[in-house]
This record gives sequence, structure tokens and C-alpha cells, in this order.
Amino acid sequence: MSSNPLVFLVCHGSRDPDYQQALADLLARVQQQLAPQPVELAQLEGQPLTLAEQIQGRLAAWLGAGRSPDQVVLLSLFMGEGSHVEEDLPAAVKQVQARWPRLPIRLTPPIGQHPALLDLLVARILAPQPSCSATLRQSGERADAWIVLGHGSRLPGFAAQLQAGIQALEQRLPGIRLHVAFAAQPPTLEAAVIHCLRLGQYRLRVLPFFLFPGGLLRALQEQAQRLQREWPLLQITVEPPLWRDPQLVQAIQETLQTACLTWK
Repeated sequence: MSSNPLVFLVCHGSRDPDYQQALADLLARVQQQLAPQPVELAQLEGQPLTLAEQIQGRLAAWLGAGRSPDQVVLLSLFMGEGSHVEEDLPAAVKQVQARWPRLPIRLTPPIGQHPALLDLLVARILAPQPSCSATLRQSGERADAWIVLGHGSRLPGFAAQLQAGIQALEQRLPGIRLHVAFAAQPPTLEAAVIHCLRLGQYRLRVLPFFLFPGGLLRALQEQAQRLQREWPLLQITVEPPLWRDPQLVQAIQETLQTACLTWK
């Protein structure tokens, strides 16, 4: 690893307190895992300063304290190649680079592309599910199908990545039925549920392919409750997002190591 990088975890951001609490917990676990390597945080939205201003402020503080990083690594906590990754993050890098043109600045691929994230999904699907519905617990039966739900994007790369991930999961999970849905593009959760019902799959679990709780998770839970009221035979559970899983910290550590080594 580079001897003196300045590392930022870069995420979407939100004013939601559940999001911020989960983000703070993840940051603390990453800092503990990577100690003594310092790790900062920068958020694209929900902050009074822009992403570039947050990074510039912390970098200026480092330089003002006499600490001179040999590179800056922006470790992307996004899940795929959506507009934020393809447009907003490179624009912020360009702004920071313009102020310090001789300082190498590296933006990593989205964390959702790391192979450990597929391992994480496999572990989630195969593990006992304490959060499942009372009916499923009492029956002792497994879900008929899983719906992996990503945020989605107007750019095609995000959906293609998740679809490819589902195909890879199917190879590793024979006999387990998997479907994909998105919050911001088709197929929606409702469309995926209707598709499952037509296939005779009534016991469903929704596995979010995003990191943090907040408004999106609550909206999914409310939608699942509404769908269950509309189809009384439907049993549907929305699982927690991925921020607590140990494989996520592993993926972050390996992404940082790769970024620092390949820079040389």
C-alpha cells in the first residue's frame, strides 16, 4: 500500500438519521480495520458543502498540519455504474485536481462491483433469517424466491451489472429462485412480485442491493406491506441492507489495497 495516502469513503449521503447512524458505524469499523491508516468521509448529497468542497477542506487541513499525502484515494461506496459514478464523482475529482494538479487522485470502481459483494449476497441468502415473517418461522419453510433489489439508474451500466450478478448467483445457488428489481427503473418491486405470483411463488424475501437504511428502505417496507394486503396469500419480507456485513469491510480494504498498488 502507498506509504501515505489520504483515503475518503465517498457515498451518496442523506439527511436521514438512520442513514447517518449506519454510515458512522461503517466508518468506525473501517477505521478500526485499517488503523493506523486514517480514513475520512465525504458525501455527495445531504451536506452543506459540495463533495469537492468537503474533500478540498480535509486535504487543506492535512497540508496545513504539515501532512503531505502522496496520493488521494476516493473509495466509492456506490453499488454500480449509475450517473453519480459516471458523472458526479469524476466532476468532483476534476475540481479537486485543478486545485492540486500535482497530487495524484484516484477514484476506485464502485464497491458494488467487488467480488466480495456477491459472496455477501450468497451468505445472506443461505443464512437463517431471523427477520423473516412469523408465518415463515412457524412453517419452517424456505422462501419460494428471492428478489434482489437495486436502486437503478438512467444509465444502462447499473442494471447490466446487477443482472450479471444475478446470473452468477444462480450458478452458485442451484435450486434457489432469484429475481431482480429496481427502485428507480423497471422492473419495479411490484412487477417482480406479480411475476413471482404468476409462477406460484408466494413466500418472497427482498434483499436490498444497497448499503444503508433510510427513506428508500422504509418505502420498500411500506410497499411490501401494501402488496401483502392486496394479495393475502403473499408472504413478503424486506431484509436489512448490507452495511453491517463483515464482507463489506473486507471489500473496502481490498479495494484500497488494489488502488494503492496499481497506482505505482
